Amino acid sequence: MGREFSGTTLRIFEAGHVFEETAIRWLRLAGFEIHTETSQGEQYGFSAADGRIQGHVDGILANGPEVIGLGYPALWECKSLNNKSWKDTIKRGLTLSKPVYAAQVALYQAYMEPHVPGISQNPAIFTAINKDTAELYFEQVPFNGQLAQQASDRGVRILQACDAHELLPRMVNDPTHYECKFCSWQDRCWGGKA
Repeated sequence: MGREFSGTTLRIFEAGHVFEETAIRWLRLAGFEIHTETSQGEQYGFSAADGRIQGHVDGILANGPEVIGLGYPALWECKSLNNKSWKDTIKRGLTLSKPVYAAQVALYQAYMEPHVPGISQNPAIFTAINKDTAELYFEQVPFNGQLAQQASDRGVRILQACDAHELLPRMVNDPTHYECKFCSWQDRCWGGKA
């Protein structure tokens, strides 16, 4: 099995939730109508492939100040970033700076369309909060159907390989690569050779 999350990682996750709740409050104070839970009190989300592909969105913007000129409904995704990461995001934009987050947004727009008709027709609103300075960055992210399909296809390939007990090629050949070092499955993937 994978490694358990460390206490530090769990605190980072919890702090991210605090930033998200704060951003939701700020958006509402600015005049946005944002929904974060269904009428049953559950987080908005989707499930596919018998629950093996799923996600939960941070929010759905249903309305807002007309002066901004946004289309609704719109997916809302929020991340809290350290200063260096935040500056890179505002400099290069979500797709170049955070391709994993961009794929997440595209997937959410695609998979949420049956549940919230029109959500893929309007750009998503990506919010980044600078954890060091409390500065905010907002970016409109038009739906990228090609990226959503690529990410979905990748997930299906991984599931098929798992079902067939096949080991897919590693993304790197070095167990000390920074992405491997932080992966919960490093020990299993590398057989304790890290």
